[in-house]
Amino acid sequence: MNNEKQLNQQIAMFYFAYKSFSDSLDAITSFHSLSHLQHRILFFAEQIPGMTTSELIKILEISKQALAKPLRELKEKGLIYVAISEEDQRKRALFLTSTGIHLMRDLNRQQQKQFSEAYKRAGDPTGAAFAAVLKEFAKDRPGMSFIDQF
Repeated sequence: MNNEKQLNQQIAMFYFAYKSFSDSLDAITSFHSLSHLQHRILFFAEQIPGMTTSELIKILEISKQALAKPLRELKEKGLIYVAISEEDQRKRALFLTSTGIHLMRDLNRQQQKQFSEAYKRAGDPTGAAFAAVLKEFAKDRPGMSFIDQF
């Protein structure tokens, strides 16, 4: 059983790890004038092509109003486009443009490399232990129902 000091150290490490993880992309995202929310929008739109804006709102746990401006800006930058959903013509489906796909490949490569190297250095090359911890943290989040679509 972890004692209070160990747990506090792990909480701090979790914070620093997230900062390192997100800071590594800042050079690329700032070059493209992208916010962290816009990066998350692109990430999920890439992982689940054709997802609806309603699904994205559920995954990101934001309001329709909170999505409107960043999504509009991504469309203006030519990174994402909105089409009529094939399943339900009343819904809008999200897709990355070729420019958006290339940008996300660069960003994903950077983050995948970080994870892969950290797993190897920690002696868990597949990241199974870390994935189990993440799954426990995220198990009740609405977006977890979409993970199997990746």
